[in-house]
Amino acid sequence: MRITDVKSGIGRVYIREALQKAENCFFCYLEDRFEQRYIDNYLSELVMDPGERGKIIESRGLCNYHFYKMFAFSTNPGSSDGQGMALILESVTKQLLDDVKSQQQIKSAGSKRPRLHLERDSRSIMASSLLKTVANQTKCPACGHVSTMVQIYICDFLSEVTEDEEILKLFDASRGMCIPHYVLVSLVASSMSSDGFGPAVERIVDKQIEVLERTQTELAEYIEKQDYHFSQKDRAGTEKTVAESLVRVAGRRGTERTLTMMLRSKESDIS
Repeated sequence: MRITDVKSGIGRVYIREALQKAENCFFCYLEDRFEQRYIDNYLSELVMDPGERGKIIESRGLCNYHFYKMFAFSTNPGSSDGQGMALILESVTKQLLDDVKSQQQIKSAGSKRPRLHLERDSRSIMASSLLKTVANQTKCPACGHVSTMVQIYICDFLSEVTEDEEILKLFDASRGMCIPHYVLVSLVASSMSSDGFGPAVERIVDKQIEVLERTQTELAEYIEKQDYHFSQKDRAGTEKTVAESLVRVAGRRGTERTLTMMLRSKESDIS
């Protein structure tokens, strides 16, 4: 999915779809879509692109979370692309081999066992050199792409929900947002200069209160029905309560990466 999607109007279509189809947080729905399309696009098109290959070598691969997501996708019988995954790992492994070879000269501290001296010395292994060798969330191209897309769509959602009555009605009828995405939407809204956002932000806050109150009620009912006085028939329909409540509180698995990157960006803007 390209950044121009929003400007061309496709963004509104995706937001509308997410509001209508998401079983829980509609931004979790969108984030999952961005992540899946990035991985699919990378394995099918970008894996042979020299520029993209250079980026993933520089980052020493994807973060642990996204590498395993890519592996699962590449080994899925419906979209198997083990060769693409192997090409990425081969390029990254070559760079990692060079990294480790450059660390062969470890300074001894006069003891029988060589030790790492994290100081400025030509024969020491620098901490920065060691940290560069392992992929992490900050450098991960997938984390960067997803957080960028989420921020763009948050801005677009805020504009749409302010100007378009249909989007506002769809939002009111939706399942709302999880707490991480509610926080991100609120942060972005607070940094966007528009007097028209006030009523929309009020509706967003009211919706979040509604989501949390519903979650609280559902959890209380679930807990009550675990009492032995209730039969299996009485418990029917409550099986998903805990899982759905978890998503509303914590967001989809992996959302903390988007939250962390965007919070870091906001902190740097403030400082």
